[in-house]
Amino acid sequence: MIDPDERERQALQTAMKFMGELMAEIGWATRFNELSAEQAQALAEAAIDGFQEAMAASAPKTDMEIPF
Repeated sequence: MIDPDERERQALQTAMKFMGELMAEIGWATRFNELSAEQAQALAEAAIDGFQEAMAASAPKTDMEIPF
């Protein structure tokens, strides 16, 4: 991500929280190169899920009301 805006920075904070929760389960003393393939994939998924959820939650809401 090049030059993230404020909304993206906030979403990254959420992604890190998701990853932190998973790292608490894995164990903070575990080195990244010691992660199993499944653990590494789970961390990547946590980061992406957290980012996407935060971006969706902060997206501007459009009025879906039909004007007639």
